[in-house]
This record gives sequence, C-alpha cells and structure tokens, in this order.
Amino acid sequence: MRNFLWIFIFTIGWSWAQEIPSDLKIDSSFAFIQGYSSSSLLRLKKHFDQADTDKFVIIHYGGSHIQAENPTSVIRNKLQERFGSGGRGLMFNYGAANTYSSINYSSTFAGKWSYNKSFQGKKQGLPLGVCGMVVESNDSSAYLQFGLKKAIESGEKLITVFFENDSISAGLALFVNDKPLDPLNEKSYGNTYSFSDSIISIQVVPVFHNKNQRFRFYALNIENIKNSGVVYHSTGVGAAAYRSMLILEKLPEQAQVLKPDLVILDFGTNDILYHNRIESSLIKEVEKAIFNWKQINPEILIVLTSTQDLFYKNKSIDACLSFRNLMDSLARSNDCLFWNWYDLSGGFNTIRKWNALGYAKSDNIHLTKMGYQIKGSLLYDSFINTLNLVSKNSKIGELTIPLKNYEISAPKEISAPPKTNRIYTVKSGDTLSEIAAKYGISVTKLKRFNHLSSDMIRVGQRIKIP
Repeated sequence: MRNFLWIFIFTIGWSWAQEIPSDLKIDSSFAFIQGYSSSSLLRLKKHFDQADTDKFVIIHYGGSHIQAENPTSVIRNKLQERFGSGGRGLMFNYGAANTYSSINYSSTFAGKWSYNKSFQGKKQGLPLGVCGMVVESNDSSAYLQFGLKKAIESGEKLITVFFENDSISAGLALFVNDKPLDPLNEKSYGNTYSFSDSIISIQVVPVFHNKNQRFRFYALNIENIKNSGVVYHSTGVGAAAYRSMLILEKLPEQAQVLKPDLVILDFGTNDILYHNRIESSLIKEVEKAIFNWKQINPEILIVLTSTQDLFYKNKSIDACLSFRNLMDSLARSNDCLFWNWYDLSGGFNTIRKWNALGYAKSDNIHLTKMGYQIKGSLLYDSFINTLNLVSKNSKIGELTIPLKNYEISAPKEISAPPKTNRIYTVKSGDTLSEIAAKYGISVTKLKRFNHLSSDMIRVGQRIKIP
C-alpha cells in the first residue's frame, strides 16, 4: 500500500518572513514542490544529494518574467550558494532580437539581423532553438556582444556557442574579454571553447567567406568543467504560451548537449489572460510538451506551475483557478511535479493588494523587482522544504497539499458543465484529468468521490461529479 503524505500546515523560517506584509496573503503551507509518486520525489532528492559529484541541470521556461531573469536570478543564486555553482548557464542576444535583455547582462549587436521568437510561431528559414529565439545575419559587419553586469568567477569553464553549423554557415570568431579563443571542437550544433579567467565580456563575430553564407545564432552556454554544482538555465520569451514549447525545432539536438535533469514549465498567464478561459487545445499542448521532453530524456523531472492571481480589464481572471486545477490534474496523470504558486501567493483577488503594497506593477499582471524576489525566494524554499521532507520520510508515496477553496463564482471552463445532470458518461478518448479540468475540480477529489483506485476509465463508465 502506498504511503500518502498530506501536508496541511507548515511554517517556514525564511529570511524574508518578517518583512513581507501579511496583507499579501502568502500561504507558506503551499511552499513545496508537490509530487504524486515516490519515484519522482526520490529522484529529485537524489539530484540534490549528488550535486557535489554530478551536476544538477535545471531549465526554467516561461514568459516575460523569465526572459528578464527576475525570479530565476534569485533561485539560481540561492541554489548555487547551497549546492555549489555549475556555471552561469544559457545566454541569448536579446538586442539582436529587438527585445529587452536579462537583468544580469547587456546584449548589444552590430549589423542587420533578422529574428524569430516562439510566441510568433514558426518562420520559414528561422527555426527556433533551446532559448525559444533565434537571430540570423548575412551582414559582414555583424557581431553579437554580451556585457556581464557582474563578472563570472574565474575557474576552468566551457563556453558553447549554439549556431547553425552547416555547409552555408559563416565561420565564427569568439572573443572573451577581448581575447580570441580557439575552439576545442566543432559539432553540428556549434563550437565549444575553454576559458579559465573571470568573464566580463563576450563577443561572437561571424566570419563570412562569400555572399551566400549566413550566420544563425541560437544560444551561448557557460558551464564549469568540473562536474558538480547546480546549473540553472533561464529561458523565457515574453508573451509565450504553452504552445510555444511545441515549435522549438532545434531543442532535441541542443538539449542533448545541455543534459537537463529537471525542466520547469512556468506558463499560463498568456494562455488564459485575454479570454479568461481555458481553451480546449491547452490540455493537448501541455501533454505534448511533457511527451517531447520525456522523448529527449525519459528520466527527466518536469515541474508544472500554476499562475498568480491576475486582474485584467477591470475584472478578476477567475480562469487562474481553473488553470491551477488543470495543472494539478495533469501533473498527477503525467507523473510530473507541481508548484502551486497560485495558492502560495495568496490566491483569488490578491494581485491588486500586491500592487498597492509595491510588489506588483499597475497592470496587475507583472510583479515589481521586490515581488519577483519574493517569488524566486519562495520557489527556492519550496525545493528545500520538499527536499527536507523527503529526507525525513524515505518511504514517502506522495507529497500532496489539498487545493484551497475560494468564495467566488464558478470559473469559466473548457465548456459549460451540464446544468442539471451531474453524471458524466465517459466517451472514447476521455481521460480522468480532462473530465476533472472540465468541471474545475482536482483528479484526487473526482477519484475519491467515485471510489476510484486509479486513473483508468472506460468508455460508457458513469462518473459522478461532486
């Protein structure tokens, strides 16, 4: 019999606790990375435990907040302070893509560049890579420049430049601190270099030999040669939604180089904000993204997240609640982990209070620097709390926190539930997670109400809706 662990109340002694106004309604009992199988929870613990002899590589995807690296800088720093640094991680030249850069470095350029970003969809001749963006030039005066706002510490490290290295690609000259480097190797995905001093600037210079060549840049990665510590890649694209994860054509090849152990899919705002509902296509998009990552690495850990409360066009976006329920259900049915940021950050109708107190911007969608620092710190705390809890419970089966209920009108769903008939008859292709999401409830509640011991259902089966 599986050992189920239900967490109801847990007080966290984190350094910000005395400074955060209680009016933000942060509920620290949700500061955990939830898991629905002992296998996923124990693998998470193993990665942390072995970080001193085997790098723990994390990729965090999301929208505008992740592109700027606001919360991810906080959790990266905290994890690396505790478990050691495996390197800076991925960088992209946002300047050449005509968008804002990371808070950690400037990205400037020279020459003419064309670009594509994942929220724009596929573009012929501009396939997307691991960062969700690509830039390309055939201008002989072109180059890409990165300026670090805080120097990367000295020590032996590898620098990998991901670019289209085919028969019509221009060559590449790489300068670090104005010093030219020779490549260690040249592969189909790009070139790898070594460097041992501290890094304050990097310049990627295409070398054209004829007018038919072009240079297509996907990313730059900096990791320590030593196989230890945490590498935390922050790969956001402003305005991106879940469907953006399905068009990263170069991801399988480039992910094999990065070897991620855990992927955080931190989307949702751009999936639900503008129409205040969950589109019928979203379930398939999320499950396809999960499937794609497991094809790359069958052992990869995937964390699904909920959004924070949102307020748009003078109304609360109650679809945030439906999205929370859906992510919980899909994490359960696809053996993923789940971070319930919605309930942790206060839940329904709290974003305007965050704004009033200076933790969210006036659009009631994005957070301020202080707000993102709280989010990054709470994500770190959630990992550490889960790690500590699993360490104390070696036979743990689940780490599940019941979803919070709110006194609000029923949120908009994929389609309206029946008004009178509260019995659902299973049709071909249905899954328990889809039925639960349709009615805005969790899979756990639906199974308990119907006395189901597994997620398996059959065509014609009658499911009672609580």
